[in-house]
Amino acid sequence: MTEAQTAERVAEPIRVTAFGTAAEGLVHLLPDHDETTARCGFTAWHSHIICIDWFEERTCPVCLADLALDLGAEIPEDVLAELDEMAAPWPGRWLLRPREGDRERVVGVCAGPGGWDEGLEALGARYDAVGLDLSGDACATAERAGHSRIVIDITLLDPEHPALRWTVGVIISPPCPAWSTAGKRAGLTAQSLQVLAAMLRAAGEAAGHGGYRARSGMTWAEVRAMAAAMPDPEAGLVAEVLVWALGLQLHGETLRWVAMEQSANLPEEVREAVSFELALAGWSQQQWAELDAADYGVATHRRRVFFMAVRYGRIPGSVRSGLPFAEQTLAAALGWAPGERVNTRGTRGLDANGRPKGGNTFSADKAGWCLTGKARTWYRESDGYRLTEAEAGQLVGFLPSYPWRASEPTARKDSRTSAFQRIGDVVCPPVGAVVLGALTGRPWRRPVEDYLGRVYRGAEVTAPVAMPQQRSVRAPADRLALAA
Repeated sequence: MTEAQTAERVAEPIRVTAFGTAAEGLVHLLPDHDETTARCGFTAWHSHIICIDWFEERTCPVCLADLALDLGAEIPEDVLAELDEMAAPWPGRWLLRPREGDRERVVGVCAGPGGWDEGLEALGARYDAVGLDLSGDACATAERAGHSRIVIDITLLDPEHPALRWTVGVIISPPCPAWSTAGKRAGLTAQSLQVLAAMLRAAGEAAGHGGYRARSGMTWAEVRAMAAAMPDPEAGLVAEVLVWALGLQLHGETLRWVAMEQSANLPEEVREAVSFELALAGWSQQQWAELDAADYGVATHRRRVFFMAVRYGRIPGSVRSGLPFAEQTLAAALGWAPGERVNTRGTRGLDANGRPKGGNTFSADKAGWCLTGKARTWYRESDGYRLTEAEAGQLVGFLPSYPWRASEPTARKDSRTSAFQRIGDVVCPPVGAVVLGALTGRPWRRPVEDYLGRVYRGAEVTAPVAMPQQRSVRAPADRLALAA
């Protein structure tokens, strides 16, 4: 066969020329390629999702796309469109089995504007990652930065969707106002904790503890609906870590790890319940660690608890390194002169003794206070200067070029207030890189230092002080819950 004939043959539209029986599945042949067949391995799934009528000569787009890729041919546009329709809201390509050289697939739940994604990129990790979030502004921010997003209510999604069969990891950052000191802390009420404990048990039973026992028959929608009994139903989103980890586990052996970020106020009883349910489902190790972003070279404090779990073996890395990171001060990060102070709450009145009320300013010559959405009103005391979105992003570990707002905002919500709220809620990328590096076995110290160098380029830092090594002593910030 000549090269021209070969090119013409590869460019031929793939079509079905023969069918098997329902028991055998569809059999697809390329024209004039009697030996080139692809047998459909999705018979049961097809009958549930797209209701194939075996009496009609209808093609199977999954099989056609797989066959095209196996032969090095392009997938026809109409087949790609049908795959997207079948997989919605997931990308149609996720219905196809991964091939050598393909990026591993990761789902981001409550993915926000891109903190975890930037952390992965700082590591040099390349995943086929899709993030989910209800905030259109957060998703638009992430997409401007090159990260894939789907604007959707995560509680409407089924983790057992066939497009998720080859997912290797899931990252989740449920909203924290129900737990944090900056929020109403409604999740800490006795009623909330009681309902959440019931939700976590129900999630484990709904999944049959990952397939090790009979499933309870309760649907994921019914598990999620239990949150309505909480004073703040948003607190129930913590249960999503089990919904997704156990739901994805039911697809088979592919899923390997899960990571979650949450307020450091998340109670120990909740942490233990999450670890216990995953241990029952055969997960080999779970670990909780409280980390402060300032300990990893970020210019502001942000203490969060991170959960890491793996299905096989041990967590390959550690979130601790031998030498502490150099302290990054707020003033150096932003190029301010020494001696500046930041006012967070304006001019305050006098107390009962006639003295000015305190607690609203801090020195810029140290790492700044935890930055929240209210940082939009912070100002430099010497001249009243307020932070820009880019500067606020730098203070939580983002590159100064990160696109927090569209160059020409088209939505009323894409405002300074909205941008600062996104910045205040986000996972700091350097810390995300540390956690995901430890969880996936990627060296993270040098990549994080290099990334920080780009975030705070030209900024002076305080040299780190070598800490004496102590045997058998765990750092106070560590709070580990292990289940083997």
